Amino acid sequence: MLGNVLILETSTEAGSVAIAREGALVAEIAFASRLATTGARTEALAPAVVACLSNAGISTRDLSAVVCGAGPGGFTSLRAAAALGKGICSALGLPLFGVSSLELLGLSADVPEGPFIVAAHAGRNEWFAADAARTSDGGTTVDAWFLVGDDDLRAHAVRSGARLVGPGLDCDIAPCAGAVIAALTRIEARGPVDLDAWEPAYGRLAEAQVKWEAAHGRPLTA
Repeated sequence: MLGNVLILETSTEAGSVAIAREGALVAEIAFASRLATTGARTEALAPAVVACLSNAGISTRDLSAVVCGAGPGGFTSLRAAAALGKGICSALGLPLFGVSSLELLGLSADVPEGPFIVAAHAGRNEWFAADAARTSDGGTTVDAWFLVGDDDLRAHAVRSGARLVGPGLDCDIAPCAGAVIAALTRIEARGPVDLDAWEPAYGRLAEAQVKWEAAHGRPLTA
């Protein structure tokens, strides 16, 4: 994917944005998308984008595409990145590409050749997880994600002989926007999303919707 590409990733508490130019990383900024101590949401995404563009010496009008982490992950933070990405692309007539945040987590991992498991907190003692592998040529494959309880995730790792990669796990990292560089060609080949219809894969219903449906005894419909 050539030109200047803005990359947004906010699926976990540690968000990041990056700029790729002609397939090479030229700027990256990490920030807290949720304060770990209080759980409060922060509003650091847009300022981080502005700072990252400045560090790269460009403006939004110099962009050729946007790549957005597509979840699963935190509902509010994913929605904020999706809205910002869609807004930029709609205003400037740019393509928007989605990338699984668990695929991005696999690309971010410094692991040896062989199997591993990427996982991110899903709340309620559950994880969004996917089986992954680092190939002999240094590439990374990540399978479809699944929702799994904490005990079952760890049992799956033992059975698979695989290291757990993700926030608070054996390899304690969050997905990094800059890691997309290694997969830009693959992401471009998948094609852009439909700006009008696309939403991230949140992985589960928003907590507010869950509470509303429990209180009213019926599904919330549009």
